Amino acid sequence: MSAMTWINGRATDQLSSADRGLQYGDGLFETISCIGGRPRWLWMHLQRLRGGCQRLQLRFDAFDALDAEITALAAGQERCILKLIVTRGLAQRRGYAATGEETPTRILTRHEWPAPFPAAMREFRVAISPVRLGMNPLLAGLKHLNRLEQVLAQNAMRNAALEEVLLRSSAGDIISGSMSNLFLSDDSGLFTPALGECGVAGVMRQLVCAAAERSGSPVLVRRVASEELRRVREAFVTNVRWGVQSITALEGRPLSCQAQAQALRGLIDAEQS
Repeated sequence: MSAMTWINGRATDQLSSADRGLQYGDGLFETISCIGGRPRWLWMHLQRLRGGCQRLQLRFDAFDALDAEITALAAGQERCILKLIVTRGLAQRRGYAATGEETPTRILTRHEWPAPFPAAMREFRVAISPVRLGMNPLLAGLKHLNRLEQVLAQNAMRNAALEEVLLRSSAGDIISGSMSNLFLSDDSGLFTPALGECGVAGVMRQLVCAAAERSGSPVLVRRVASEELRRVREAFVTNVRWGVQSITALEGRPLSCQAQAQALRGLIDAEQS
């Protein structure tokens, strides 16, 4: 399967250099997993996109067309990944300030399902990255187009024997993986970092929190200090491609417990069956 790109409902990969997404990173994106010809958790992705558009004051309203396009690109594909980008559209003048008259651009690309990690992901090693996330409550939680911190983190781990790295805030708190959300368990129970100052609130993170609530063991959302990693007995990361992925080594320390990850994975998968 070759990559396919639609821009505003047309099959093309040509984008104007005046688009504010390119000029300023002025937009949002979603990564959607598709299995058996169907996008998974589409309503949640579109709900998050609506919320992001409201926060950025981005006047995008083509949700019905977008829903149909996503469904069409997923159809007939056993497994694929769709990446959706919505920008504010073509700049109407120079400078950062938008006029309010821009027409948003929607970009939808279809990609092959990425190959699994070596050994079918039986080993999943994670360590803290030297790259830190800037703190900005105005953008915290949003999946906006400005991802240079994640690019730097991925570049820094290129030669390391790791599958993912953890990012700290500029204040030193653990926030997330470079492309995932993080869950940890110790004697106090299951918890995940608060994302009120930086980080992305992922769809799979939301699903895990909801599944844990239904199971009677809610996830505590709070600040997580780096030194707490030494006391963790189980840890896992989440995104829509990996699902719930257990960490087998955290900062070089083996973690053998995967009980909560397996239970939550089963609850989420049961809802999709």
